[in-house]
Amino acid sequence: MEKISPPIRIFALVAVLAAVGGMLFLRTAGGAAAEPIAAPIPVAAPATPVASKAAKTPAVTPTSKPAAKPAATKRAAKAQAAASAPKNPPLPPSGFPASVDAALRQHEVVVVSLYVPDARVDALATDEARAGAALGGAGFVALDVLDEKIAKSLLAKLGTVEDPSLLVIKRPGEVAVRMSGFVDRDTVAQAAASASS
Repeated sequence: MEKISPPIRIFALVAVLAAVGGMLFLRTAGGAAAEPIAAPIPVAAPATPVASKAAKTPAVTPTSKPAAKPAATKRAAKAQAAASAPKNPPLPPSGFPASVDAALRQHEVVVVSLYVPDARVDALATDEARAGAALGGAGFVALDVLDEKIAKSLLAKLGTVEDPSLLVIKRPGEVAVRMSGFVDRDTVAQAAASASS
């Protein structure tokens, strides 16, 4: 039997050790390389849909919120304008006494009863005019024609003044109906309704 020389034996041992070491290295290196590659794949896959959802959500939210706010603001402004417009619109002086102008700011049509204090028929006519104005949805003002200031403004506006008499005035201060004497409530209500139409 031939003997293997010691240098060949050492070389063979080193070759076997190198082969085993190489295999261990490949297995270890291959396992370590596989772990980092495998780990990011599951993490990266869920991260992509989350990012896309986050990107989609802000796009939907800003378009809906600004659209809702102006609509709500417009509705509130319209409601406020509708509530305040008929109550106190700016009107130029009508030439009638200030109480008539104040009533015209509150109502489109105002029934004005001209009376003399302590006259029984005038008191009845004023009561009927007040009731007729309420039935016709109009404002009401009673004017004492013996008051000098009131009488002057009425004469300047109407030319003549009788008592009892009734005026139906519509904005901005136009006499729509003028009646002398006693007028019942139904006639007053009809006159007020026709003046407002």
